[in-house]
Amino acid sequence: MREKLQIVGWITVLLMIALIGFTRAGDAPTAADPAEYMKAMVEAGKPGPEHAKLEPLVGSWEYTCKAWMDPSQPPLESKGTIERKWILGGRFLEEKTEGTNFDGTAGFESFALIGYDKAQQKYTMTWVCNMGTGTSTGLGECDATGAKCTFQTEFYCPVQKKTLHGRDEIRIESDDKVVMESYLIEGGKETKMMELVSVRKK
Repeated sequence: MREKLQIVGWITVLLMIALIGFTRAGDAPTAADPAEYMKAMVEAGKPGPEHAKLEPLVGSWEYTCKAWMDPSQPPLESKGTIERKWILGGRFLEEKTEGTNFDGTAGFESFALIGYDKAQQKYTMTWVCNMGTGTSTGLGECDATGAKCTFQTEFYCPVQKKTLHGRDEIRIESDDKVVMESYLIEGGKETKMMELVSVRKK
């Protein structure tokens, strides 16, 4: 009985979301619309081949990271581990990172969610860490092979007091090696800010 009530509850929530969305779009729902809305919502919620392209990222990794605060100076370096696994029925890839801070001390942590939004037809990324209280988000695309994914990112800078934009590129170079590069985009110019190389644990 409890499970049936939960199912009815979720169906009600989904229908309300759909009806609100269509009402805001200026469309008057008809009596037959709720079933079509539900069908569309269910279809949009199914993992697909786009999600499968992220499968090579799953697993346990060791990483080394370089970060450039000033492009004219040597990079700061850190290292640690990354754990990635599927959650929510294969809809999102959960990423947990633990490592050293750039001064060599232990204690760095970060958490990310990577997925594919079938409605937007875009890959999505959300990232947070224990060095701040802000969130970095990104929308992107992967090439046909899935070996290269590019995200257009944005985050609020607490120093400059404004939203900054960038580009993250993830390259799956082999089954056991992944390279991620982050670039800051200002005035139409890209500046490399970080390079993270991860190797699968054996």
